[in-house]
Formats: sequence, structure tokens, C-alpha cells
Amino acid sequence: METRTGMETEELAGNGQIKSVEKAIKLLGIFDANHKHLTYSEICLLSKMPVGSVYRFLLTLNKCGFLDYDTSTKKYSLGPKIIYLGNLATESIDLVKIAHPFMEEIRRITNETVSLFIRRDFKKICICKVESEHSIRYSSRVGEMVYLHGGASGKVLMSTFSKNELDRYEKEEGFKSLTSTTLTKRSQVEEALRKTREDGYAISSAERSENSAGIGVPIFDCNKKAVACLNITLPSDRYDQTKIPEWIDLLKKAGLEISRRNGY
Repeated sequence: METRTGMETEELAGNGQIKSVEKAIKLLGIFDANHKHLTYSEICLLSKMPVGSVYRFLLTLNKCGFLDYDTSTKKYSLGPKIIYLGNLATESIDLVKIAHPFMEEIRRITNETVSLFIRRDFKKICICKVESEHSIRYSSRVGEMVYLHGGASGKVLMSTFSKNELDRYEKEEGFKSLTSTTLTKRSQVEEALRKTREDGYAISSAERSENSAGIGVPIFDCNKKAVACLNITLPSDRYDQTKIPEWIDLLKKAGLEISRRNGY
């Protein structure tokens, strides 16, 4: 029987996970759209980890290419290894390959940004987007994780939630206010999800961020689960009610064909 050394035992969390790996990933997770370049002191402050541990983690992550260090500014940023793995992860998702031609066509017709969202745990992630040619446009960052309950894409991804899943979401994430029009009550969310299931699409205006609007339709898998959302996103002041029925029809047809190719 294999035995573990004292150091190995200390490195294991109660669930069998390796603590040092968790800490390294936590440090990488500090970098986001609002924190692209950080000093050592800022990383220590945001991570709330011992300064000595942070220093060793940063040295290792920098050496392995997960972080870059600019000697002139003395700031860290995400490194080339992260970019490589991110691109590789996107390429490995067949759904992107299936959906991309449809997204290009929708963008050509609407000249608005078209995005593809999936769910990871209780967050939504944009895994692909085709941007509008307008100089002023609204779009999500590829790879960014955001709350599900804000916006049309989130409603679509939550539309096939069971009661237990919705209970868990409420307990673990809550219906936080992201803007003045975010749905923050359980009853509001339930009604929005019911309507999304009934209509086969969702519409939102300034629910996740101010001056943005979105229309989303589900993409299903072989188990009839909404595994992704095909979404048009645009600035609110370009939201034209007369175009919405045409765009919904366009999204629905594309969503159904992508779903069919995805095993639905």
C-alpha cells in the first residue's frame, strides 16, 4: 500500500484536492477585465494570502508562462500559456465550429454582435463572438464568467433548470442587483424563465449592464437540455422594436439547426 509523506498530506484538502494548486488558480483568477495588470502588493491585497506564499507562487507561474512580469512597471499580467490554453479550449468545443457559420450570417444580416454562451456551474461564459461593424457596439469578453440571472442569455441557460437547481442558485449565488433593472426576486426570475420556455427565446434590456440589450435563443443537446445560448447583443439606443420579430425568427432557425447538429 502506498503511503504519503507529511508534506503531501498537508497539501491535500479535505476533498482530496491539492491546496497549492487551488491557491495558484486563485491567484490567476484575480486577473480580470478590471485587473489586467497588478503589482505584487496589489496581488497580496486582493488574494488575502501570506506575502511569502504569494511571492513563491508568482515566481513559479511566471517561470511556467502563466504570468508575465513587466520589469519597467513592476506589474504582472496573464501570460502566453493562458492565451494558448484558452484558444485550445475554445477549439476543442465542437459547438463553436458548428455555430460559427450561423453566427457570421446573423451578423451579416443584423450588423450586430452575435455571441455564443455556455454555462459552467452557476456562471455563464461567452465562448465565441462575431462582432458588429458599428463603431459603437456592446459585446461580452470571450472567457469572461458572469452571473446567469442578468440578461437574455442567462435566462435561456436557466430555462431548463429544475427546482433543485434554482434553489441551489438562489442559495449559492443569489439574485444580486447588477443594474437598476436586474431581476432580484425569486418570483421575478421564475416568471422570466417560464416565459422563456413558453416563447422559445428571451429578451433583456439593461439587466446585466446599463445601455445594453439582448435577444437569446437556446441550443439543446440530445437530452433536451439548454446547453448554450445564441445571442444578439447591442446598445439599448439601437434597439428597434420593429426589427425584433425578424431577429427572433432568424435566431430561432439558426438555434434549431445548431441544436440538430449538436444531437438534438
